[in-house]
Amino acid sequence: MSLNSRLGNGLSSWVDNTDCCQWVGVECNTTTGRIAKITLQSYIGPPWHLNYSDFLIFKDLKILDLSSTQLSNCTRVAQGLKNLEVINLGGNNNLDNATTILSCLDGLSSLKSLSLSGNLFDTTSSQIFQIVLEKLSSKLLHLEVLDIGYNNLTNEILPSLRGFRSLKELHMPSIGLDSDLHIQGLCAVLKNVEILDISYNNFNDTDIASPLSELSSLKKLNLQGSEITQRSIHNISKLRSLEILDLAENNLNLWPRENHGFAWPASLQHLVLRANSLNNNILYSLNGLTRLESLDLSINNLKGSLDICGMSNLTSLKILDFRRIID
Repeated sequence: MSLNSRLGNGLSSWVDNTDCCQWVGVECNTTTGRIAKITLQSYIGPPWHLNYSDFLIFKDLKILDLSSTQLSNCTRVAQGLKNLEVINLGGNNNLDNATTILSCLDGLSSLKSLSLSGNLFDTTSSQIFQIVLEKLSSKLLHLEVLDIGYNNLTNEILPSLRGFRSLKELHMPSIGLDSDLHIQGLCAVLKNVEILDISYNNFNDTDIASPLSELSSLKKLNLQGSEITQRSIHNISKLRSLEILDLAENNLNLWPRENHGFAWPASLQHLVLRANSLNNNILYSLNGLTRLESLDLSINNLKGSLDICGMSNLTSLKILDFRRIID
């Protein structure tokens, strides 16, 4: 096998005339017995060049994980990998220019999920990344999941995402977002997004909930570790389809007794408020969450006798995490 010979000991279990479903990094379709997923992560040593012709033999290949493999370049084939739906190119800091990245995605028109996370794009290369995203949006017309997290970017990257109209999941944790700049414009066109991860950015003193309300289909929102204050989410009730909200590790410690017009989305089923130094006042805000099934209030500063009257209407609650809350 040419791929095996090129990569040497990294794929030592890939031997002709053996059961390919037993090869390391391989998963097979249980119905057809053919290879459906290949994971090369950690099996590659020095920088290497990927030739997609090596994978044409795998007719049913749907998932290709090349994350953290020191991948440096790619060569497409005319036929393309027509059935490939998921590719992970994250953690490959050798993919540092537009030509290289595009070469690794050329001909993969059936892709539904793409990860470019942790490739060390930074503010100096953000223009390159913008070019890449703009070109990809016109080619990957069926893309539903995009992950560009853990790259040192800014809000200026957001306009280049507007062409991905089929997205259902967008993951942008820790990319240097520090305001609502360009967020409303992006949300206005990504009407199909159901899952949004913008954790570990900085929305301190920003009303981030207002622009996010444009995402009418949003069901899951992760704002963990993003310097969130109550002002940041004052309009969170506008997210009327939201079912899962993660606000762990933020700055919600000064929660007032009076809600002053604040309300949680009535559709919430899972709410994470872990590690916010919250006081007892948070309990008064929970009234009305009749669909809530799980509530995480662990690692907070609730003190003394807890007045749980505000929780009396949590009739669907199944999981309540109060660990390490009482001083």
